[in-house]
Amino acid sequence: MRKLITVLTVLILAGAALAGDTEFTGFVDGAWFWDTAASNGEFDLDQVEIDVIHQASEQTLLRADLEWIRDGDTMTADVEQAFMTYTLGETWDFSFGKFNAPIGFELLDPVDMYQYSHALVFDYGLPTNLTGASLATAFGPGFDIVGHVSNGWDANGAAGPNVTWGGRLGYAGGGFAGGLSAISGKQEAELEGTADPVGLTRTVFDADLAFVTGSWTFGGEFNRGEASYDLGSMETDLEWTAYLVMTHLDYSAWGGLTLRYDAFDDQDGYAFGLHDGQAQTVQSLTICPTFSLDEGFGALVELRWFKSDQESFTDSDGAATDTSTQVAAEFTYSW
Repeated sequence: MRKLITVLTVLILAGAALAGDTEFTGFVDGAWFWDTAASNGEFDLDQVEIDVIHQASEQTLLRADLEWIRDGDTMTADVEQAFMTYTLGETWDFSFGKFNAPIGFELLDPVDMYQYSHALVFDYGLPTNLTGASLATAFGPGFDIVGHVSNGWDANGAAGPNVTWGGRLGYAGGGFAGGLSAISGKQEAELEGTADPVGLTRTVFDADLAFVTGSWTFGGEFNRGEASYDLGSMETDLEWTAYLVMTHLDYSAWGGLTLRYDAFDDQDGYAFGLHDGQAQTVQSLTICPTFSLDEGFGALVELRWFKSDQESFTDSDGAATDTSTQVAAEFTYSW
C-alpha cells in the first residue's frame, strides 16, 4: 500500500507539473508533547503535506492533498483528500472522490487551527473525511448549501450496500460565518465482544458559528449525536452531547492568544471507545499563546487541562485519576 501511494504521489506531481494552471502548497508540522499525568514526553515530526490544485478548465478542477503522518516510529503515506470538481452551469459544483467532511467549526490541518489540539467534539463526535460525491451551490446574499453521499465516516470503501447522507447550510457576511449540518447513515463497525463486524447507524446534528471583529475571533459549536448497533433485540440506543466555545486575540503582528473550553457528555458510554456502558462527561480547558516567527512560519505553546466525572485517566504511578494535563510546543511552516 505504501509503495502504491508513493507511486501515485509521483504520478500526480509529475502530471501536475506539466500542466499550466497548477498550484502547489503544503506544510511541515512538528511538536514536542508532554503528558504530565503519565510523566511522558517526546519530540515528534507529526505531518508533512503537499497539496496540488489543478484548474484544468473553467469547469473542471482537480485537488489532491498528499500527506505523510507519524505512525509510531515511522511516517505513513496517505491521501488526505483527492477529488474532481465539475461546475454545472455557473453555480453548481459536483465533486467526486475523497474530501474533508463539511461539518463542524474546527478544521483538520494544523496550519488552519488556533491551537495544537482538536476539541473533543472534533475527535469523538464528527467524521474527518468522506469518500463519495457532493453537490454544492451558493445562493442569495452570503448563503451556501452542500449535500453529500458517502461510504460512511472515514471509510474509503464500504463492506455493504449502506450509504451515509448529509449536508450543510451555511452563511457568511458582516463578520459572521456559520452553518447547520446533519449526517446520518449505516456502516459496518468492530464491536468488543462480537466475532464479526456489526451494523452501526449514526445520526449527528451540528451547529457552528464564528464572528470576527478587529483582532478578535469568537467561535462556538454544538453537537448532538446518537448511535445504535444491530444486536438483535438488545437495546443499543446511545446518545451524546458536545460543545465548544473559544476566542482568539491577535494582540500584535507577531503574537496571539487562544482560550477554548469544550465538553463531551458521553451519557451512554459510546464515544470514548469503551463500548461497555460506562458513561462519562469530560471537560477540557485550553490556553494557547501563538507566535508568527516569519512569513508562513508559526509557533505555539499549548496547556490543556482535562476533567472527567469518572477516573478514566492514568497518573505516572499507573493509578486511575479523574484529571489530566497536557503541554505541547508546536512549529509549523506552510508555503
